[in-house]
Amino acid sequence: MEFNNIDWADSNIDRIEIEYDCAKLFVFNDTFQKQLIVKFNGFIGMTNLLIWDDQIIDYAEVHEIQDNNSTPFIQMLFATYDKDFNYGERWLNKGILEVQIHLVNHTFFSLYCQSIDITFD
Repeated sequence: MEFNNIDWADSNIDRIEIEYDCAKLFVFNDTFQKQLIVKFNGFIGMTNLLIWDDQIIDYAEVHEIQDNNSTPFIQMLFATYDKDFNYGERWLNKGILEVQIHLVNHTFFSLYCQSIDITFD
């Protein structure tokens, strides 16, 4: 399943799990009427999560980072880590994806990773 081909509108974020190299988003998808598990492999970080009273997704999209200065997060990442260095068989030069999830409270947060897998729970 391709992330950008899924209708995320009116879906609910049930849970977020973050591990060293992986993050998982558990979402009840309104279109499918099923629980989806979105696994962010090569997890790099996350920004701006404001989920106090709204966990309903308005829309979501993923795109590949092309510019090392594209966002303050990416600027900080490359100021801290060398993209060509081997971090335990993990390399930043293998590509970075930014997933933006826009909530109905008019905020959004981003997850940064290297690949995405989506499965039904």
